[in-house]
Amino acid sequence: MYDYYQVMASDGLWDVVSNAEVISIIRDTVKEPGMCSKRLATEAVERGSKDNITVVVVFLRPVSTAERIY
Repeated sequence: MYDYYQVMASDGLWDVVSNAEVISIIRDTVKEPGMCSKRLATEAVERGSKDNITVVVVFLRPVSTAERIY
């Protein structure tokens, strides 16, 4: 599989969200890196993470307008 994005996050995310879950959440989120980061951080809080939570998502390929809307 090709890399379409990179996720850099503190253990506050990784303690409660698996790699596969991160991929699924990003695929289900509007394709804008800031929105993906916020959704992942919110998910970690909702799952009860007790550590600091920092999430940065970087898209490595352009996203089409259709993907941004849906």
